[in-house]
Amino acid sequence: MVESRSRMGILVPLILVVILAIVLTNVFPFRRILGQQRAVDLANTQLVVLQEENIRLQAEADALRSDAEIERIARADFGFVRPGDTSFVVVEPATTQFDDFVPQPDPEPEPLESRSFGGAIWDFLTGRDLVEDG
Repeated sequence: MVESRSRMGILVPLILVVILAIVLTNVFPFRRILGQQRAVDLANTQLVVLQEENIRLQAEADALRSDAEIERIARADFGFVRPGDTSFVVVEPATTQFDDFVPQPDPEPEPLESRSFGGAIWDFLTGRDLVEDG
């Protein structure tokens, strides 16, 4: 009886140490893998956005090679007119002196961190804290 209690007193802490070692050796690499996967997903999302932007800019560059587009920009942005055309300049009236007295809204307070302690632990275990979203 005494011998079984002394074995139990040694065996239980030994089992706990083995379980702790298994958890530590598996959670941290798993966490790193999840964090790297999240980084890859974010990079893929950024790649798609940049490819769409590239297509849009290429279309804009192709449009700028036409004489009609150059003329449209010259007229709209720089006020150029052809010889014989009449140019009009629209002047906006000055603002009234009462515009300075319009009350400004109070700045919004900074939001508190929305994650709970449990959420922070979950983010730690899943590797979400290794990569910033967005």
